[in-house]
This record gives sequence, C-alpha cells and structure tokens, in this order.
Amino acid sequence: MNAYAFLERSVSESTPPTVDELGGVDAILADRQAILASPFLDVLVESIGSGSKDEQTALAELVIDGLRTADMPTVFRDAVAALFSHAGLRALVRGHLVKLLIDRVGGRRNGNDALIAAYALEAMFRLGMEDRRARLETLLLFEDLDAEDDGLFVQHAVKIVGVACHHWGEPDLRKVLIRLQANGEAADEAAFELAMIAFADALNADDMAHVQVRMREARALFQSVLRHDGERYDAAQHVAVIDIVSSFAEEDAAGLGAPIEKLGRLLAVRHDQLGIGVMPSWLAPRVDREIEWWALLRLLRSVDSNLRRESWLDAGRIMEQVLAVYDAERTILIGGALHALFLPRIEAAFVRSQGLAAHLQDLLDNENWTPEERSVAEKLREQITKRAKASFSSRKFKEDGEFPELGALLQDPALLSQVPDEMARRLEGMLADKLSLAGRRVRRDVQRICHSISTELIDAADYRSEVRAAFDELVQKIVAFCDDRQNADRSQLGDWCAYLRSADAIENHLQRDLREWLRASMPGVGIFPEVPGMAAGRSDLYVDFGDTQFVIELKRHHGVVSEDVARSYRAQAVAYQATGPKLGLLGILELVDRSGPPPSLVECIWIETYVPEGSTLVRHLVVFKVPGMLKPPSKMT
Repeated sequence: MNAYAFLERSVSESTPPTVDELGGVDAILADRQAILASPFLDVLVESIGSGSKDEQTALAELVIDGLRTADMPTVFRDAVAALFSHAGLRALVRGHLVKLLIDRVGGRRNGNDALIAAYALEAMFRLGMEDRRARLETLLLFEDLDAEDDGLFVQHAVKIVGVACHHWGEPDLRKVLIRLQANGEAADEAAFELAMIAFADALNADDMAHVQVRMREARALFQSVLRHDGERYDAAQHVAVIDIVSSFAEEDAAGLGAPIEKLGRLLAVRHDQLGIGVMPSWLAPRVDREIEWWALLRLLRSVDSNLRRESWLDAGRIMEQVLAVYDAERTILIGGALHALFLPRIEAAFVRSQGLAAHLQDLLDNENWTPEERSVAEKLREQITKRAKASFSSRKFKEDGEFPELGALLQDPALLSQVPDEMARRLEGMLADKLSLAGRRVRRDVQRICHSISTELIDAADYRSEVRAAFDELVQKIVAFCDDRQNADRSQLGDWCAYLRSADAIENHLQRDLREWLRASMPGVGIFPEVPGMAAGRSDLYVDFGDTQFVIELKRHHGVVSEDVARSYRAQAVAYQATGPKLGLLGILELVDRSGPPPSLVECIWIETYVPEGSTLVRHLVVFKVPGMLKPPSKMT
C-alpha cells in the first residue's frame, strides 16, 4: 500500500500514522503530488511533527508546499493548527512559513479565498506572539488592511486585530479598527472590538471619573452593535455588566435585582445559541470564557442583598471577576505552546487590591479565631480598609520575607510580626493561590480535559442550564488544581503543600489544600468542610453555589489509583447525591513511591457513571487523583 492510500485510510483513526507506517520518507515523497492534492494535509503534518528531527528535515519542504498550494480553507486551517501543535517542526520551517503566510494574506486581492487569507493572518498573529520579528511583520499586515477588502475576510481580521490590541497594547491598532468600520459587512464586528478597547481602558483606569467616561463610551459602542443586530448577545451581556458595575459609583445602588436577572437570561439565551449548528473553530469560545460569565452572574447575585450599603469590598470582588471575563473574551482559539504567552492581564491596581482585600476579609470572617488572635484579626481588617484604594504593586518584602504576599499587602513589618505563625501561613497560602490564579491563563490541556468531561456528561439529566455552568466551573478549578500541584516545584509550593512530598500525608491535608484553593478561586461560592447531615453522614467538602450544591468526597490510597481502585470508593461518593443534582466529585490522594515521573494530567481525571444499589437513577462522578510523594527530577531514576 502506498503512502497516500495509507494516509487516506488512517483519517478515521484517532491517532495519525507514523512516518514509518506511511512507508518512510521516500514513500511519502514518491506520492507527493497525490498528497498535495488531497484533503489530508493536516494528518500528514501531524505525522511529520511526531517524527524524528531527520524525518522532519527531509519532509519540511513538503509541508511548506502543501500550505502554499492548499486551495480549501478547512484544509489550510487544520494543517496550520497541526503545525502549531508541533513546536520543533514549526521552528524548522519558520522562515519559509512567514513568507508563505504573508503571501497568502496578500493574495486575497488577487481572488484568493478570503477565508484562507483570514486563517493565514491568524497564523501570523500567533507567530507574532512568539517573537518580535514576526510581530513586526504582523503589524505591517494590519496596517495594510483596507475597508475595501472582502467582507468575510475583514470580519475575521477585525477580531484578530482586537485580540492583538489586547495582548500587544499598540495604540495604532485602534486606528486600524476605526478604518475598517467602513466595511459594511464588518462594521458591527469592528465596533464591538472598539467597545472592548474602551472597556479595557475603563478597567485599567486609576480613578472613578475615568472609569465612568470609558464605560459610557464602551456602552455606546456595544449599543450600536445591538441596534444593527439584536441577537448579538455578547454585546448585550457587556451592556448589562456595565450598567451593574457603574451603579457602584451611585449613592443608592438598590434595585439591581432586575438587571442581574436580565444578565442571567442573556447568558441562558447565548448558551442555547452556541449549541445550535457548528461554530467555526476560530470563534468557538474557550471553556473558561463561558465559566467566567456564569461566575460573574453568581457573584452578582451573592452580593445583591448588600448593595444598599457602601460595599467597596464587594465592588472589588465583582470588578475582579469582570477582569476575568474581559480577559477570557479577548482571546481566540489558540493552540500549541502559546498558552504560556497569554498571561498579560489588565493591571488595574486599585481593583486588584480591593479584590484581594475582599478575599482576605472573607477568610477572617469565616474562621473561628481564638480570643488572643481576635485583636490581630481586627488590626488586619483596619489595615486593609485603609489600603482598599491603594496600589498593590509594591513588593518591598518580596525578596527576603517569610510571608511575601501578606507582607506586601500590609506594608508594615511591625504589624506582620504580630500575626501568629499559623495564621500567617494560612493567609500567605491563600494569597499566593489568589495571585497565582489571577495571573495565569488556563492551560490548553486543562481546557481539553474540561471539554472532554463536558462532552461525556452531555446525557446526564441534571447537567443543564445553571447547574451545568456551576459544575463546569467547579470541574475547571479542580483540573487546574491538579495541574498546579503536579507542576509546581518545592519553592513554589512551600510548606503549605509539603504533604505532596510526604509518605505520611493524609486525606485531611488534601482537604485543606483543595478547600483553600477553591475559596481563593471562586469568590461568592461557599466551600465548607465536614458538613454533617449529608446522606446520614458527613461530606468532605460541600460546595454551595446558592441554588445548587455539590459534594467532593476525598480519600487517601496507598498504591496506584486505577479505575478499579476508584470504583471501590464510588458507592460512598455517590451516596451524597441522594438530593440535588446527580453530579459529584471523588478525589484520591495517591501515595506511590515512584522511580519516574507521576502520571500525566489526562491520566489523573476521568468520569464514572454508576447506578447504586436500590436506585434506578444514574449518578455521575468526576474522579481525580492527586499524585503524592512527588520527587524532583534530579532524584528520579
């Protein structure tokens, strides 16, 4: 069988064939013309990208020729996506790739397919995220965009320019968007991107007057989009958020129940809208984008009862969540190794300090401090109140202090010295988690796992509407927790997570660590340990979203945790689903003395579907294991 025939046959398989399975380099080159004319270029790129460096070098020219001659937009798009998932192959063809992409973008004016040109422009932007030279080339392409270009191309282009403006902060990109408004087919998309820029400026402002001016500008632009298309629910959602957030500057913030519920209806309608038909992959929203919107709605509902009083801490929490929504909105579907580069956030210092203050306030309010610690807690509250509107950017205790995040917040060594060690350790751990979560983009493999879980749960009866949104958010935080605890080294984890390297770890260590992680990352959600009265027992972690609750059962296991091992614990875990949604989570601390690395993240999370004895209702469990007894690479054999 020749290489082309094997390539065609393997398309339906889950993994691409190896270069050897295709007959080797010579066989592939012998079928060069047939392969270039086929719709299987992406599979070939995957095969070459997974091959050896010698194979990649021998077939690099074929990859470039395939991208140069591809005349079907989906073939070009999928082949580029495959190339971005293999950094080694991409580096090998980079010089030729940049020239090719520039040519394909420029070819739109010679009758070339508008979608191919759009996908090529997106690819250039992705390369521009990796190095300065490609970035400059991409900016030149943006400058060359014209309102007379094909409308479909410009619709894509303005979205990419808007994302680039967010990540690169180039002021001239706003002028490009203003110019492209003259294209009738892309006018609304350009107005939306201009609105997002104004929204970003508002979030970045350091005084309320500037916030209000830019918010009004953003609102007017979003409204202009709605006037032309009443079903642009993304614009409508932003208008609703701006109305709610702006109310915090008013003396009387009563009566927000209606706009908050309006936002809820918009989210529900948009959720249904996204489920209709097939959305182009480049526009498909990331999992965390929708989660952030639902988290914002839940947070708004949780503080609605407090809005009649001055509540700057609540305002800070909400503004912090608005930042998360903004950051999630300002991305397109990106692959490969770019996840680490998508870290820049809006640096709104006053918002950030208020959000951290609110987080610390919640911690102090919910803990049972001993009498001798009460005075220290009150001093902490007083200090935070004084600094609520101050910048959180100073780090003069960062280098040498035992508690750098707490010290940076307090800016008072005398006060810090009065905080008991145990209290300081807990506060430091939660603040460190808070900052870690605020500054990191959800990794692509985390996204992939969350999407896989969501797909597997699609037939679950209770996995609908706001229950689904809440469970998706909880699962995402759990997967991110597993990812963080596997990848962080000892210096990052510190004493807070020393149990991950101990053979004597117990499930209470995991419970405490996970509880504080969830509290830091989900403001407005109740995270309670050891709640009694759950299925005639006591839950390990009870997660309360208000109208919806979930239980996380936690265990410790000596030895490898396989699916068979996890099944031995599932009866107890699903017992807590006697009332409420038939959805829950089972976490297992795996204590194994490994000679090599721990299992990959994808091997640590899966779904269990189970009908318990005496019931006819199907229960669903997301099982996750947290590898313990971790070793640094230098001690692995």
